[in-house]
Amino acid sequence: MNMNVHSRFKQFFSFLLLVLLCNIQTAQAASPWQWNLSLKQNKAGESMIMPTALFIDQKKGLYTIVDSGSNRFLTFDRKGELLRIFTAGNELDIPFDMARTDDEGIWVVEKGKNSLSYINLKTRKTTPNTINYKGSLIYPDRLEANEDKLYVRDKATGDVLQYGSDLKSGIRFSCEDCPLGFVDIKIYGNSLWALDQQRKIVYRFALDGQQEEKIILGGTINFPVSFAVDPSGYLYILDRHNRNVSVHDKEGAFKFSFLAKGIARGKLSYPGEIRFDPWGGLCVLDEANARVEVFTR
Repeated sequence: MNMNVHSRFKQFFSFLLLVLLCNIQTAQAASPWQWNLSLKQNKAGESMIMPTALFIDQKKGLYTIVDSGSNRFLTFDRKGELLRIFTAGNELDIPFDMARTDDEGIWVVEKGKNSLSYINLKTRKTTPNTINYKGSLIYPDRLEANEDKLYVRDKATGDVLQYGSDLKSGIRFSCEDCPLGFVDIKIYGNSLWALDQQRKIVYRFALDGQQEEKIILGGTINFPVSFAVDPSGYLYILDRHNRNVSVHDKEGAFKFSFLAKGIARGKLSYPGEIRFDPWGGLCVLDEANARVEVFTR
């Protein structure tokens, strides 16, 4: 009798495992995304130490990676060829993210200086700026730009603060139900999107600060660190602990996931940021593998 019960339990768990494996395979097979190219420094001893952000210049057709660990920027063309390395006269101190509001220069979050610095690309002059909001010191983290406005995530509160190019403060984007604030922000169209890591929710704000949408993410997301929105409104969530990308529809319903842990081409080790490029590619920045993987469909 005991052997019969044991046999039935064994058959049941074998069946359950088979179902789970089939579901995983189905989710992976549903992905239309395929590896296309890698953005990385191939010279021995010169690889990126800790890439933290990707900036895409649609007008010039270029990718620029912020290499925080080496205090520099690396620019690649659309084929993945390294074009130049820029160190800003070796004045950078742990650059973390970057954005542009004009053609004259770039804005850079420098963690080492707790600064939102401006680099004039013609004169090569770097101007550090300590920023405040209504008298409180701000700790710049993620950075987005829209026309002449900068949108800065404050690491201390998780709120997003708007500044003009003169660094005059404007609108504050926050959420009463988000005790830790947001972990990542993106500008798409006329909206600011923000990810609540703790509760797995994406918020959409009008650029006047009004909350317009709250999207609760379904599926099994462990530790979301970044996100991207495709032209159809689908949400792509980068999960650092699961080492994958989780795809959700406009209402937040889970559709499929893809990618997995590893160091080989198309695998993730310690992913940090995800972005769509203007040419149909999905770019995933991986700090530990020291590269950006570009996928197409």
